[in-house]
Amino acid sequence: MSFKHILILFLTISISCSPIKKINENVISGEFDKAINKTIGELKKVKNKKKRIQYESILKDIFKRSVIKSESIISQFKKDGNPELYEKIYYEYQNLINRQNKLMNISSNSLKFNFKNYDNQLIEYRYKTSNYLLEISKELISKNNKIDYRNAYNYLVTIESINPNYLQTRSLISICLSRGVDHILLSVSNESNSVIYKELQQEILNIQSYDLNSKWKSFHNSKDEYFGKFDFYIDLSFKSFIISPERILERENIKEKNIKDGFTYQLDENGNVMKDSLGNDIKIDKIVKISAKTIEFDQSKSAKVIAQVKYYDSKKNIIDKYPLESEFWFRNTYLEYIGDKRLLNKREIKLLRGGFLPFPSDEILIFNNSENIKQKLKSIIYNSSR
Repeated sequence: MSFKHILILFLTISISCSPIKKINENVISGEFDKAINKTIGELKKVKNKKKRIQYESILKDIFKRSVIKSESIISQFKKDGNPELYEKIYYEYQNLINRQNKLMNISSNSLKFNFKNYDNQLIEYRYKTSNYLLEISKELISKNNKIDYRNAYNYLVTIESINPNYLQTRSLISICLSRGVDHILLSVSNESNSVIYKELQQEILNIQSYDLNSKWKSFHNSKDEYFGKFDFYIDLSFKSFIISPERILERENIKEKNIKDGFTYQLDENGNVMKDSLGNDIKIDKIVKISAKTIEFDQSKSAKVIAQVKYYDSKKNIIDKYPLESEFWFRNTYLEYIGDKRLLNKREIKLLRGGFLPFPSDEILIFNNSENIKQKLKSIIYNSSR
């Protein structure tokens, strides 16, 4: 069946069948593997014999078209003669084999494909690709430059993925990983007139808590047992610590309200209880005025840290600097009252459960900034060292 006939078949069926419409769209756009996967999926679901024959015809034509396309690409790349294309040729052969393996699992007497053996070609271009990329990698490694080590690593990983443990690939990967990494020293300095508390300094220099280390970046502090050269230096310089005074704000509020507080009986002029038309005692609501005085207390104290992050190269030349500020507030609100509790709302009743709390020391407030400082420092480091 010709492609033209298949296409007409696609269009006819797609009027009432959306899966085939999508398959047709994949074929037109050259996405043969997607079209094959969708067609196989429909074949597994369809029960109608006529539709099954139609899907089988479509699948055979898609496969034929995919082979023509892949072999055309391979032929074009081979004629070009550029070793840069070896890897693409290898993967195109791999696509052909993968496609055949997939269809081999569903082939039957009514669904037969014209398979070819591409094993020799695949092996040939596996080694051509490996040898070519290995030579490029060695050339890059010989330049003894971190960027070149990283580029060589990418080529070597490609070799490892298609030709595991080929020649000295793995040992060269280890060399690239070792020599391509930037070592960065993180330090803390004090340019303020205050004392930096040890706990704050230790927490900030806890490198593990930052989760910054990556394949090509290794962060250190002065206590690390690293004796090599540093490629970059990051210094967190504290400029000032601003501690607010301890504050207690009071807000008074007086509430009054008339409420029903029981009842009395309505009496006649002789002092007898009066009756309504049904003979029931006439009751009169007893209204009383209640009042309450509330005093709401707001405690507050803050510590603000003003710092600067400086980024240096290996020769201690400043590359960039970034401002960093952090502020931590201690706040506590509680309530006291005099009078009738029935006048208090839900919020006020909740505040009654609290009470005065001792103000935290300056040291504690400053230390409580540490997590915020670390997150901001991490963001600066991440964005400046990408």
